[in-house]
Amino acid sequence: MDKDDNASGGSVFSGIDPDALKGTIDSVQRDQEKLQDRVSYYKAELAYYGLGAEELQDILHVASWARDELPMLKRRYHLSMNMDNVPYTGFKGMVQINEARVTRAANAAAARDAKRATKLAKKDPEDLSPEELDELNTLFALNHDQYPFAEKVVGALGAQKTLQLWYGISNLGSAPGYGRPSEFKSSEALVEVQKNLSLTVAAATNSDAPAMVRWKKDMVALGDNPIAEPGPPPYGSSGGPKGFLVMSNLMRFGDYDDKFLENYGTALVKEDRQALDGPGPGWAATGRLNHVGNDKGNDPLTGYMKALSNSPAAATVFFTAKQKNEAGKPESNFKYLFESREWPNDSRPGEESVTGRNSLGHALEAAMTGHRPGEEATTENVKHSRAQADLFLSLVRSVSEDQDLLLKHEYLSDSFANISAEYMPDLHRALTDDKTNGYKLYRTANAKIAAKIDEHDAVRFLHAVARNTEGYDALNISQHAYSATLMEQQKQHHSVHGYPLDLEGSVKRITYDTGLFQGIIGQGRYFEANETGVAATARDNAWKENASTWGSSLVGSATAIATTSFTGPGGVVLGGLAGTAADEVFTGILDGFGNDGEEKETVYQNVKDMGDIKESALRTAQETTKAATGSEAYESLAGGRAGEGFKSANDLVDDYQAGNSQYKAEG
Repeated sequence: MDKDDNASGGSVFSGIDPDALKGTIDSVQRDQEKLQDRVSYYKAELAYYGLGAEELQDILHVASWARDELPMLKRRYHLSMNMDNVPYTGFKGMVQINEARVTRAANAAAARDAKRATKLAKKDPEDLSPEELDELNTLFALNHDQYPFAEKVVGALGAQKTLQLWYGISNLGSAPGYGRPSEFKSSEALVEVQKNLSLTVAAATNSDAPAMVRWKKDMVALGDNPIAEPGPPPYGSSGGPKGFLVMSNLMRFGDYDDKFLENYGTALVKEDRQALDGPGPGWAATGRLNHVGNDKGNDPLTGYMKALSNSPAAATVFFTAKQKNEAGKPESNFKYLFESREWPNDSRPGEESVTGRNSLGHALEAAMTGHRPGEEATTENVKHSRAQADLFLSLVRSVSEDQDLLLKHEYLSDSFANISAEYMPDLHRALTDDKTNGYKLYRTANAKIAAKIDEHDAVRFLHAVARNTEGYDALNISQHAYSATLMEQQKQHHSVHGYPLDLEGSVKRITYDTGLFQGIIGQGRYFEANETGVAATARDNAWKENASTWGSSLVGSATAIATTSFTGPGGVVLGGLAGTAADEVFTGILDGFGNDGEEKETVYQNVKDMGDIKESALRTAQETTKAATGSEAYESLAGGRAGEGFKSANDLVDDYQAGNSQYKAEG
């Protein structure tokens, strides 16, 4: 919770770009110190001659003003890093903060709380009374985003004491040994302690105060060392778990500094390769390290993946980075984690946990889309970088060549479908028959960058993702939303795209390719439903409620992708169209198509019948065309063209052996 709920009436909000503000803070801090030092020097030198005293004093006032304003700038920065902030739609990286919380009194209160928290945190956790532990947790909860709280507490602890603090607290309530009683009663409270300490440490890493610069360097260096200090002779100490194991369990919440995550990840993967390939027990640890979810916390990659999912830029850098594999050849971190690594079983007794690989899926979402999982794409972060597009290409090729990489861990399918939703132009370029001008229709948001996917890889990848219910639903909704917005934009701004066909030809092209896409994913879902004998989840009210939550985000992202070529400053869509057809089609998929007062025609009810899937795909394509163009003539044309595309999908699935695990394309 926060001291201010950030939503009280009359609050004044401002827009902040955290990265830009950080640059301003660094510049002001550097320049004011330099200015103050230089002016003080010359003032003293010239005093003998009676020169410049008044003028130099004025400059000193400016330097002093800048120094006094720095705490307020830093407070705004820390508030802007709060992951619960509301983004400014259309403005990359811009968030809203409550200016009512930016006061010197609040700074002073945070400093006082930091002093008290530091005193408690430096105690041996076993010596904390239940009341003191509650107080410490409350201080973390109330102040983790309050400058200067986090950097003062974490900086004062240092890297090793931070690890020892969590390891000690995490094991409160466990058998203490040596006959010592434990006053700790509730392990449920440790979930909140883990979360609030994590948020505090994350906020602190975004500080460049000298103590935190040292902390970040020391934390990376401590990763492969046991965290416990040597015990007294002659018994010594077991040393405790390695630093990576403890620290990664503090990475499940919060927005960590990108550069720290990059350095930490490089060291972690290096140690992970040795730990898992060596003769030892891998990452096995004594004591309890995690209280969140159903994994024990004995795989440091789990928490680290969660941190990357909250830091998209760092995730992209991490997955594209390379290290030498056991054969001495460079291998990207993506290939290592997705293809090579044997993820250890980290389940708690009696509970099956897939948290590790599932967190990998979320981190890959962040790396390839440029935003956190579950967030709607903006017109800025759909402009993929070369690194992001290449990562998606690697993902598609990996699954295409060995579909078992996904099928044996099908819970990754929703993440892969979410990623695919933001690469609809790239996937359609791979599938369309118009190989010379298709790029003019299926424009990527960054005109010079596309994932150059081969047709056979696209077919096999989509077929594999669609075999999972969640994967199929996400691909289905996002593709229909994308085609709806694309046709809507073609009608409004056809000449801008430069596609050589007229509007009617463009509609035919889009609806044929829609049928092709829907046929491929329909084949995948049909194959799995009949292979396992399990039907898809019924389109009941529970499904609608769930789908409306994640689906609306996909529809918004699809709209952003298809309209980026027609947006002006701030992401405002030229001509006033912003995916109204996509919203209409999404509602139809959820509730059925038809006019008010009529019985609605539901779609995608039975995936164990290819005839039903085809009918649903064609009806939705026709409804999409009508919603986008307002033309019943085009609506009728759309049915035939979508049907031709749907039929062609069957040949592609057969030709490229989608549904078979191993596959190598000829040539």
